[in-house]
Amino acid sequence: MIRFVLLALLFATAVMAGVIYVSDGSEEAMIFYGKNIRAPLFTGLLTVGSFLLSMKVFIVVKFKETVFDADWYKKRLEDRRKIDPKIEHYAPVRNLSQVLFASIASAIIASLSQVTIGLIPHVAALTFCVITASFAGAMLVQTLLLVRSILTEWLDHTEKKPPV
Repeated sequence: MIRFVLLALLFATAVMAGVIYVSDGSEEAMIFYGKNIRAPLFTGLLTVGSFLLSMKVFIVVKFKETVFDADWYKKRLEDRRKIDPKIEHYAPVRNLSQVLFASIASAIIASLSQVTIGLIPHVAALTFCVITASFAGAMLVQTLLLVRSILTEWLDHTEKKPPV
């Protein structure tokens, strides 16, 4: 989980550095942000955060039932525990749940910051809003990649199953 947050912070810092580098002056950047970026960021982040919030329980429960409670996963877990007995059965589900929560929270916080702090005509407000939106975007991409890796593992296994 910490790795996900640190990568998102690194990405957000890089985006803000790019904004500072590209903008000719802080006044022009604030005007451009206010006219062209703030409203779409609010809408997009609120939509994605709300969608993930409504899907979180479904995603976590379905992965638990379909992947982590399956006999093939339990067998593989036994083999892995011979190497490392500390491996927990539901650690990947717990990790997915935590990353989903962080993605949802960051998207909603970034969305709300666009219509609250984003209205303040100050460079610090612009910086905060850009960083929170970039952080939320990075968390969402990492969540997508985590879900994809679990799905890929599950689909790879189901393709190898002999027909019944």
